[in-house]
Amino acid sequence: MMLCEGKVGRAYKIIGIEGGRGVKGRLMHLGIIPNSIIRIKRAAPLHGPLMLSVNGIDLLIGRGIAKKIVVEEV
Repeated sequence: MMLCEGKVGRAYKIIGIEGGRGVKGRLMHLGIIPNSIIRIKRAAPLHGPLMLSVNGIDLLIGRGIAKKIVVEEV
């Protein structure tokens, strides 16, 4: 499933990233890499950004990027 389909408060393992080198490079720079655990802390209403916790760091990413992150629930 894609990260944008996840539920607030649940943890997910990143399986892969769909997209080109630019998307993968940007996400890797943020610490979003395959096999890491990510938790959705908040989801803004009306398809706004997601607040994530990755390795103890809080990040905001848009739903367009979240649609490219393939995850499975932990």
